[in-house]
Formats: sequence, C-alpha cells, structure tokens
Amino acid sequence: MHFELSIVNGKSVFDIVRAHRCECIDRQDAYLRARGRTVPSTPNSYFFAVPDKPDCRIIALPAYLGNNFRRGRIEVDCQLSGQHPARLSRASAVLVLNNYERLSFAILESSIISAARTAAQPLLRALV
Repeated sequence: MHFELSIVNGKSVFDIVRAHRCECIDRQDAYLRARGRTVPSTPNSYFFAVPDKPDCRIIALPAYLGNNFRRGRIEVDCQLSGQHPARLSRASAVLVLNNYERLSFAILESSIISAARTAAQPLLRALV
C-alpha cells in the first residue's frame, strides 16, 4: 500500500492562500452551505491549560464533514496570552487532514488558514 503524507509549512500555506484568495472564499462558502444541509460531526473541543503557564492553552478541535467533502480533521492550537517575545506569534496551529480513501494525507501549519477562514466568515454570512 502506498501511503503519501504531505507536510506544508507556514510560508507555503501563506503563499497558497494569498495566491488563491477567491478560491479559498468559494471553498469556505461551499463548506458553510454544506454544513447547513448536513449535520457535521464536531465533537467537543478539548482545552488544556498549561499548569505552570496559566495564560497559555492548547486546544484540540476534531471535525468531520460528509457530502462531497468526506474529510476529517483535527486542529491543534497553541495559544499564548500575556507577555511573550516580540517576534513570536500569539498563536500557532497544526492541522491534520484525513479522508477515508487515503487516511491522513496532509499536515499543515494552519494559523494562516484559521485567520483567513475567520476573516471570510462575516463576508459570507452577509451574502447568504
């Protein structure tokens, strides 16, 4: 069995999102519309406060959407608050994508994806 797993770094994700903004918005729109027609499986998110760093947390966000998407994912976010080094981002995230023909097929740095998705949602909700 051939198992292919792609790892996509933050710069590549940024370049792809920037070059394909309209397509990203269209895909987010298709996702939101599909969610309206089907019940996505979005179990509880899991929040873990770092014991010796109460202003930091790790969040695991699993989800699955059927229909034409047939994708599952788990996103793991690490969020900092309070003081941190000036050049360090406040949050980072890793996204593991799955489908059920090939299992896990990609791992992406996803703080950029999360930011783009968050920015697109109000625009898309206003259009619906």
